[in-house]
Amino acid sequence: MVGEIALAGECGADVELDRVPLKEAGLAPWEIWVSESQERMMLATPEENVDAVLEVFALWDVTATVIGRVVKEQRVRITYHGEPIYELDLDFLTKGPEYCRPLAPPSSASKEVFQAPNLPEDLNAVILSTLADPNIASKDWMIMQYDHEVRASTVVKPLQGKVGLRGPGDGVVIKPLMDSNRGLAIAVGVNPWFTSEDPYNGGRSSVDEVCRNIAAVGGRPHALTDCMNFGNPEKPERLYEFSEAVRGIGEMAKAMNLAVPSGNVSFYNETGQGPALPTPTCLGVGIVEDIRKCVTTDLKRAQNLVYIIGDTKDEMGASILYRRYGGKGGKVPEVDAAALSRNIDTVLAAGQAGLLKSCHDCADGGLAIALAEMCLGGDLGLQLDLSGMGDLSFETKLFSESNSRFVVEVDVARRAEFEKLAPQAIYLGTVEQDKRMTIRDGRRKVDLKVPAMRRAWTDALWRLM
Repeated sequence: MVGEIALAGECGADVELDRVPLKEAGLAPWEIWVSESQERMMLATPEENVDAVLEVFALWDVTATVIGRVVKEQRVRITYHGEPIYELDLDFLTKGPEYCRPLAPPSSASKEVFQAPNLPEDLNAVILSTLADPNIASKDWMIMQYDHEVRASTVVKPLQGKVGLRGPGDGVVIKPLMDSNRGLAIAVGVNPWFTSEDPYNGGRSSVDEVCRNIAAVGGRPHALTDCMNFGNPEKPERLYEFSEAVRGIGEMAKAMNLAVPSGNVSFYNETGQGPALPTPTCLGVGIVEDIRKCVTTDLKRAQNLVYIIGDTKDEMGASILYRRYGGKGGKVPEVDAAALSRNIDTVLAAGQAGLLKSCHDCADGGLAIALAEMCLGGDLGLQLDLSGMGDLSFETKLFSESNSRFVVEVDVARRAEFEKLAPQAIYLGTVEQDKRMTIRDGRRKVDLKVPAMRRAWTDALWRLM
C-alpha cells in the first residue's frame, strides 16, 4: 500500500514501522510489513493539516496514526525503533511487469442458437416461480445477520415497507451528519448472466443498474467501485470477457460523470468443470439532497397512479425468464447512457417535487417482478393495463429486462404536475386496496393475490436451507 500510493504520486516514503497499530502484540517487523489485515486505509496529507485530520478520525472513533512522511526520492525506506531495516527502489518494489496476453472473442460456433423459452399457459405460475428464484427471493435471513442500524443513521433500510411485511429495496440511505439533512445513498449493480452472453453490455448494465438503484431512493449517482471476478486470464476468451466488461464500465462511468477511486480484480475463478460466470459487481454511492424526500419501493396508498419511465424493448437474452424456462440466445439488454441520464433526472425532479410516493427500478424479472415486489412491501394491490406499452408481446412487456427503467407511484392529486414533468412516462393504472395484482394486455391477463406472491418470495430461501 505504501509503495502504490508513493508510486502513483511519483515520490517515495520514509516509514516508521514501530508506529503501525497492531491487532496482535509481538509481531516481527517483516510480519507487520507484509500483513494483509483488513479494514485499513492509507492517506497522505500536508503536515499542517495532520492535527485537523486526526481530529476527524477521533470524532468517529477510528484509529488513525502518522507512520511516516513523503520524500522526493522514488524509494521506500523503513526504520524500526530508529534502526534502518529496509530500502528498495519503487520501480523494483511496486511497478511490476506488464503483461500483454492474447485475447479473443468466443468462436461463432460456441454462440447459442436462438430458442424460445418453453412457457406454461398460466403466466401466474411463471411469476410465482420467478419470485421464488434464489436470485430474486427474500434475502432477509442474510440481511438480518448484519447490523445495518450502526450509529442509528440508516434512514432508508434494505428491507422496505410495512412492519412484518417488508419487501426488497433498491438501495439504502444513511444520514452521516447530525446537523444536516443531506444523505448518502448506497447501492449495488451486477448481472453475470448478461456479462456471460455479452461482456461489453454486461459491464455497462452493471453501472446502469447501480445508478438506477441510487436514483430510486432519491440519490444523484456520484462514484462507484468495482469487484471483478473472472476466470483464467491466460485463456484468450476469458481475458476478452474481462477486457470488454472493463471497457463497458469505463465508458459508462465517463458518460455518467462517475468517479471510480478504487476496485479489485479476482482472476482464476475456474475449476476443471469450467469458469465461474464473469461477474463485474459495481457498488455506488450518491448524494441525497434532502433525506426527507427519499422514497422507497413499497406501494403507499390506494387510488394512487402507477407509471413506467423508460423504454421496454425485446431484449430477453440472458433474462431470468430464459434461464428458468429453457430460452437460449436472444438480445442482451443494451444501455443508452443519455436515456439513463434523462430518466434519472426525471425521477429525481419528481421526487424533489414531492410527486412520488414509491419508486422501484426494473431489473431481474422485468416489470412483472418489480410490480410484485412493490405490492409485497405495501401490502396493496394493483389494477394495470399494459396496452400503452405498444405492440410487444405480453411476455416481453412483463419480463423484458431492458435497462434504464423505473416504476413510480404518483400521488393521484398531482397527476397533471407529474405528466407535465414526465411526458414520456407511460400510465399503467392504479394502486388498489384489494390485495390482488391484476395486469391486463388486451384479452390476456395475470391475476395474483398478494399473500400468494409473498409466500413464494419469502419461503424459497428457507426451503433451500
